[in-house]
Parts: sequence; structure tokens; C-alpha cells
Amino acid sequence: MKIQETQSVKIPLTGMVNNLEIIVNSFSLFPTSIEVIWKLTGTFTIKEGTLTIPNDIVSSWGTDDTIIKDYVLEQLGLVEDLTPEPVIEKPIIPIIDEEPII
Repeated sequence: MKIQETQSVKIPLTGMVNNLEIIVNSFSLFPTSIEVIWKLTGTFTIKEGTLTIPNDIVSSWGTDDTIIKDYVLEQLGLVEDLTPEPVIEKPIIPIIDEEPII
């Protein structure tokens, strides 16, 4: 996910980061907590770690992963960048056959 560029995540970073990846480790059917791995990337910066998601967050987690994403962002002190990517339209270039069609 794209995040607002930052130079700190409750720990100092050596450069700018703008991307967060969250990986949920496998867990039992009715867990009391789960562990996730987070990875921050950007220009010349990679930082990663683990977070334990507490039971109250896990029990609220349904089919939408937003609650996990929001919890990780909050714990790391980050804000998601919701600015839409610009749409770049490619021009249509007509194909011209050099040989006549008979």
C-alpha cells in the first residue's frame, strides 16, 4: 500500500519511505492474537519488523482487511496516501501498411 512519505516510524529511518507491505503469519482457527510482518520500502530504505495484533482487533476482523491495515499504520505512526494515481492515456498510433492490399 502507498503511504505518505515519511522519515520516521517511531524509530528513525535513513531515507524516505513510501510503501508498506503487511504479511499475516498463519494462525489457528480461533486465535487470541496474531502476528504480522511489516516491511517499509522507499528510496534506499528498507525497514521491517513484527507486530502482535491483540485479541480485540482480531475478533473484529471479518472479510475486510482494513482493520488490520489501520492498526499497523497506527502502531507505526504512518498515514495512508489516498491520493489517486493519475491516469495517463497513451495516444493511438495508426498502423500504416506499406504494401497495398489486393
